[in-house]
Amino acid sequence: MGFMKFVAGMLPVCLLSSCLIENDMSYPRVYGNITAFEVQGQLASEIDATGRTVSIELSETADITALEITSFSISEGARCEDPAIAVGNTIDLSSPVTVIISTYQDYEWTISANMPVERYVRCDNQADDAVFDLENRTVSVNVTQYQDLSSVRITAMKLGIEGSKIYHGSSAEECTFPMTIDCSSANTFRVETGGVSDTWTLTVAQRNVSPSVLSADAWCYHADITAEFASSDGSQLPVLQYRKQSDSSWTDVAVESSDVDGITVTKSITGLQEGTAYSVRLVLDSTEGESVDFTTGTPDQIENMDFDDWYSDTSGSREIWYPNLNAATEVWGTANPGAGSFVGSLTTPSDFVCEAGQGDGKRSARLESKNALIAFAAGNIFTGRFGRINGLGAELYWGTPFTARPSALKGYYSYAPRLINKVKAPYESLENTMDNCQILVMLTDWEGPFMINTTDNVFVDQENDEHIIAYGKIESDEDTAGQYKEFTLPLTYRRTDATPKYAVVVACSSYKGDYFTGGEGSVMYVDEFEFVYE
Repeated sequence: MGFMKFVAGMLPVCLLSSCLIENDMSYPRVYGNITAFEVQGQLASEIDATGRTVSIELSETADITALEITSFSISEGARCEDPAIAVGNTIDLSSPVTVIISTYQDYEWTISANMPVERYVRCDNQADDAVFDLENRTVSVNVTQYQDLSSVRITAMKLGIEGSKIYHGSSAEECTFPMTIDCSSANTFRVETGGVSDTWTLTVAQRNVSPSVLSADAWCYHADITAEFASSDGSQLPVLQYRKQSDSSWTDVAVESSDVDGITVTKSITGLQEGTAYSVRLVLDSTEGESVDFTTGTPDQIENMDFDDWYSDTSGSREIWYPNLNAATEVWGTANPGAGSFVGSLTTPSDFVCEAGQGDGKRSARLESKNALIAFAAGNIFTGRFGRINGLGAELYWGTPFTARPSALKGYYSYAPRLINKVKAPYESLENTMDNCQILVMLTDWEGPFMINTTDNVFVDQENDEHIIAYGKIESDEDTAGQYKEFTLPLTYRRTDATPKYAVVVACSSYKGDYFTGGEGSVMYVDEFEFVYE
């Protein structure tokens, strides 16, 4: 985030002055981090600074024993004395490689790679995805009770890497699909790749598929239903039925052929009432599946999303602003408590409001990026609270309790970016490019607010944190010319079956401010945020 590390740059102004009195031999800790590492043929590269690991996902056709290094950089002030780890050289990642990154001390990093191979078997009347046992080279497939095992039509098959060839049994002819085979007993397939041959065993079994609802994913005003069925001739379609649990009669929802993929039905039931208990079932001909209960959500909002409520206190001669109703309320936070004493509050209330926010007592939040003597700082606002000064950095607590499931965040922002004139590794290349503002939303099922520790480089892994249920982000360098721009930020749900416990909503005036990088004087206003529900 644009503000996550800027506190670490702001607070040294205070902390260094005290260190000069109490311990003038204190030095900032310089970490030896790998900040970029990529190889030719990779699909993705993930760097974990906490665990000091680089994990690379390779394409199926990559040569894992000879991968050309295409990108490698380390943190400012660090060094790598292994000459083999350099752009243009090749690296063998068939087993993990240890790399030492040095500063005042040595940091041991591990670089590893995996090469996932896509495998599948598809056939008519298939009831489940094929299950692969890689160790024993076996694959099992379930079909419906209506499929004759003596005549199974295989429509597609991939058992090895891209480009490998498949042969059935002892046949010398390469398989072409679709092909029909007798699966009343096991079949073997030979897979050849570059002169290397593996033999796989395929078994097919019947599974009795009755009309049933597998899941009911409830939102505020609709529910996404997943169900399954099988018919003897493959042409008959089922009907979804739903009712309020307080009612006795059912309402039919027709299932169209476009809602069906194999035996699976996916259908949305719309026009539901918020906060209401329902039941749903699947009916095929005269067979009624068991009903599944669900309850729709409620269209909850976070307190002070319009940014009208503020209070302040003083630190020295400066006014420190807080975007909450009073000191007893800790819904929204900023880094003002740590930085305001030296450069003033970066985040302040403003009378410049959007058209939808007009009226007595209406205000917005103004975020400004500044240079604080020895470090660049981005203006920010976030749900949560400022924790405490910690070493040369700080602890911030992200998240406010929240259990609803909105589909988007809408609101207004105004932005006046400046050219980036303050840069730190690894973003030196951004100098003299236009700054960006950022709006971020995360819904999570953390057990408590996430503690960001800028001293120990503890931040939310926004790409891989398994507790992030929904995510959305806007970054823009557009100068809105002193006007507000309305936005709608859709939330992508990574787990639609999960209920949030915390909401993180963040806005900042410089999107790389956590790396002390941005445009001094970039100013962002935010106003009238609101969650959207469907």
